[in-house]
Amino acid sequence: MVNFVSVSHLKSGMILARDIYGIDSFTSKVVMLRAGQELTVSIITKMMRMELIGVYVQGNDNFDKEHQLVDTTTKKEILESIHQIYDLSNRTTEALFAGTISHANDVLEKLVDTIIGNPNMYIDIYSLRVYDDCTYNHSLGVTVLSIAIGKSLGLSRKSLSQLALCALLHDIGKMQVPIEIISKPGKLTDEEFAEIKKHPKKGGSILKKDDLVSDLILNGVMSHHEKVDGTGYPNGLKGKNIPLFGRIVSCADVYDALTSTRPYRTPATPAEAIEYIMGSAGRQFDRGVVKGFLKCISPYPVGSCVNLSTGDTAVIVEQNSHNPMRPKIFMMDKPSVIVDLFNDEHYLDVVIDTLC
Repeated sequence: MVNFVSVSHLKSGMILARDIYGIDSFTSKVVMLRAGQELTVSIITKMMRMELIGVYVQGNDNFDKEHQLVDTTTKKEILESIHQIYDLSNRTTEALFAGTISHANDVLEKLVDTIIGNPNMYIDIYSLRVYDDCTYNHSLGVTVLSIAIGKSLGLSRKSLSQLALCALLHDIGKMQVPIEIISKPGKLTDEEFAEIKKHPKKGGSILKKDDLVSDLILNGVMSHHEKVDGTGYPNGLKGKNIPLFGRIVSCADVYDALTSTRPYRTPATPAEAIEYIMGSAGRQFDRGVVKGFLKCISPYPVGSCVNLSTGDTAVIVEQNSHNPMRPKIFMMDKPSVIVDLFNDEHYLDVVIDTLC
């Protein structure tokens, strides 16, 4: 298992899981650390001088889980809660179902605290994958990203908790859609897609029982497939008439879906998915929500090696909160020169092609 750990919590003996590149702020020299390298006090000191937020290390039985940005135990607790809620939603008493949602809410409080407590955290959706089941992994990914977007939009602590539960429950209505449609590997027929489009209202019907959730959560679940231009479903709502939670979960939902493996297609890269979200602002997604999304997602973590459209190789030095596709970089053959892909007029036509 691979875990993302903040640099301040690294310990000697941990094993680096991915290559890292950067500039030592003390010596101004390029530092290159290879996957598989055992961390020492000297190496960790270098990482601190490289001004990295965190690095990926290999997990083991002695790994200190409390130092992960989103620890494995919390991920598993959330996934188990999702499994229980979805499994019980159609075949149990309201009292038991309500208790399960209450337990999930308690677990989500820890997740919200984790994300609030990491002001510089950028979401790497791949680090959230724990199990192979796409439905539950998807709900976890959407939940984490929704909280991060809500945080970047300045939502209160109470609102973030409600948003977290809304995101966790957003697809619960799919439990009433035939499994052969949900898991179909090919393109859906018009009739099958019509069934899929019923799941937001079906989810609302499930959650309305015994007032299980607040109206904010309920309306968010029922509106997460609405589009700001009015072409979404189930009610064709437009713009600000779409509840805020629905607008946030919609963005997180599409990003996670695009970057997930499906039986009928390979996943898009984070960069491709971000480009899609940006290109759909004002049509499918709320522009303000997209701005919040761009502040908390990164296809190219600091320290990553990337290939440019010019054929050059570069290293990510600093994120750009306005456009994560245009970070600050340095060229491998000119490490002393920092290039701002967003503002430098000489590099406006240069794009990042791939990670090295």
